[in-house]
Amino acid sequence: MPTSSNPIKITRLPPPGPAVLSIPTSLLSSLTEPGLTPPTPPKDVPPPYLSALRVRIPVFVTEQRCSLAGELDADDARSWHWIAFDNDQPVATLRLVPVTAEVVVGGAEQEFVAMEKECVGLPDKDGRDKRSEPYHGATAMWDGREPFIKIGRMATLASHRGRGIAQRLIEESLAWAATHGADLSSPGSEGLENIPQWSGLVLSHAQKSVQEWWGKMGFEVDEGLGAWWEEGIEHVGMWRRVDATDRARGERGRITRPL
Repeated sequence: MPTSSNPIKITRLPPPGPAVLSIPTSLLSSLTEPGLTPPTPPKDVPPPYLSALRVRIPVFVTEQRCSLAGELDADDARSWHWIAFDNDQPVATLRLVPVTAEVVVGGAEQEFVAMEKECVGLPDKDGRDKRSEPYHGATAMWDGREPFIKIGRMATLASHRGRGIAQRLIEESLAWAATHGADLSSPGSEGLENIPQWSGLVLSHAQKSVQEWWGKMGFEVDEGLGAWWEEGIEHVGMWRRVDATDRARGERGRITRPL
């Protein structure tokens, strides 16, 4: 197991904006092969975001064989990102996706029902449908209306697993979230000024193979969301609630156990 005389350092990156969506495929491809010199990124892309990709692409694309095209999405531009560094080299990352507009605008259950009907993917080897998204209606653990944020793109390089770095990223990011609800409540869309402020609910789209690990991080599986497949990997929805009642900036929030 690698050792270091320097402590792991964590950087928090505010939403990097739409510039990250213009990163050329040639740059992303260069990150799958160590030793290649990547092309110059667009000037408005923050360097810490590229550091996050230097972890995500080796883990998700090279190791787990997810598609390169699917690694960047619109949520990256508006998410808060955390990156862990060991000797100035990125080794782990995650993102917090702010409240999504469709979750709270109108609070209409029929919108979720309509979305649910579109979530049927290809059948598996036994002929059963593989859903490409979770169910979107209310469950025993979510009323279908309360705003929530999503924690995701959690990745740690193989060389640094088993050292508690991912757990530290989760705890530090959620402690920050607990005191910065206003920063996580605006989807940045015109005409959505009346969206309720986030009050502490966090969702993880967890890979089923590491469901137990997420459970140790305080997340609880929501059976009502079902299981679905992303990039050929089975996922489940898991919730955790943080105590976001104290919103004084700079004061560490208290983390609570699951719902």
